[in-house]
Amino acid sequence: MSGDFLEAGRLWWLLVVAALAVAYVVVLRWRRGATVRFTQVELLDRVAPRRPRWRRHVVAGLQLLGLAAAVVAMARPVDRATERVNSEGRILLLFDVSLSMDADDVDPNRFEAAREAARTFVDEVDADVEVGLIAFSGTVNVEVNPTLDRSALERGIDRLELDEATAIGDALSTGARLLVNDAATVDDTAPRGDDVAPGVMVLLSDGETTVGQLTADGAAEAADAGIPVFTIAFGTDEGEIFIPDTGEIVPVPVRPADLRLVADATGGEAFEAESGRELADAYGEIRDSLGDTLGEEIEIVKELTWRWAAGAFALLAFAWGLSLWWLRGLV
Repeated sequence: MSGDFLEAGRLWWLLVVAALAVAYVVVLRWRRGATVRFTQVELLDRVAPRRPRWRRHVVAGLQLLGLAAAVVAMARPVDRATERVNSEGRILLLFDVSLSMDADDVDPNRFEAAREAARTFVDEVDADVEVGLIAFSGTVNVEVNPTLDRSALERGIDRLELDEATAIGDALSTGARLLVNDAATVDDTAPRGDDVAPGVMVLLSDGETTVGQLTADGAAEAADAGIPVFTIAFGTDEGEIFIPDTGEIVPVPVRPADLRLVADATGGEAFEAESGRELADAYGEIRDSLGDTLGEEIEIVKELTWRWAAGAFALLAFAWGLSLWWLRGLV
């Protein structure tokens, strides 16, 4: 929130108030000099009324303050603030928890590095933006519905566990329906255009769909709902996992091609990260670009003219009342 004026050019009237203050001081000095030149001091004490001394300065000061407040009111002071429409501030994080995320080509492994980066991302998203969490392997689970409660998201990320298979298409479909339904239930009193997305999705995965509907079908559902999807392909071509039951070492290279298609189809952006640091950078770039996707913030202007005008009236009325009481013997 910041202070501003709709008619700042009118503040030059404060110079007039300053000039009146200077004139008051000059007149005081002139009257003091005139008094000294009156040599019959004993006669002066008998014929001159008792002076109110400091009280007259208080009255004059209040009058000057009242005039200054009136000038500020003339300049039409306002408070400006920005607000984000509730239905625009929503991010859904789709997190791959398939077994391939256990590969240790990223230190300490893809899964732990991705969880830490997700925590940092959630912490750095604007506080007025809702964030939700969906975990997917062979099944899709809504871990945390979109919320402003960052501690709930922390707990949701901590609960993530690896499982078999990868259902990217189903995760996109579930996320799209969740965002559309949430947007429909938000009490949004601000005008909402058809081009405003009900939210965005951030999809992190290292592989490709192995079960459920095709990735392209899930992307099409998100695109139809107007939901941009930012994708992060996380891992390297050297990724491997160990299968305890068979003793096998299975290659699990990262598969970025399908994720790029998702981003292109939905109007999002695709990123590739081969380390925890690159993953954090990708999240940072996504966070910086979310303002354009989530819509512009609304500026709220609240005019405060009446408050300053009321203050000026109160000061001048108070000064008038004091002058009637304190200076009554001078008229």
